[in-house]
Amino acid sequence: MQPSPIQPLMTHCPMCHSLYSASDIKLIKQDARVKLYHSTCRTCKHGLFAYEIEATGGMSSLGLVTDAINDDAYRLQQFQVVSAEECIEVHKLIFEQSRDLCSRLLDISGKLA
Repeated sequence: MQPSPIQPLMTHCPMCHSLYSASDIKLIKQDARVKLYHSTCRTCKHGLFAYEIEATGGMSSLGLVTDAINDDAYRLQQFQVVSAEECIEVHKLIFEQSRDLCSRLLDISGKLA
């Protein structure tokens, strides 16, 4: 695997602090200024998504601990991005109907008399 700028940033698992090897880090997606990497810790099996973002005057990175494995990361790239508007609509729906939703879930699980 060719060394990448992200590898010095992704040296160890944020959960158990085990060291990553270069083969643990996979490039999932690359655009003009953004790269998405995924790694899975061999010790604790936690996954990490890492974004490398090139900007004028430097580079930023963002990490997200996940239970996703490499195959999940590749598969998720096939789906459309969820828009901010869609997130807001789902939030409103859950907020407005949460009492009914909870009642239905409890009824289905048999915990509601």
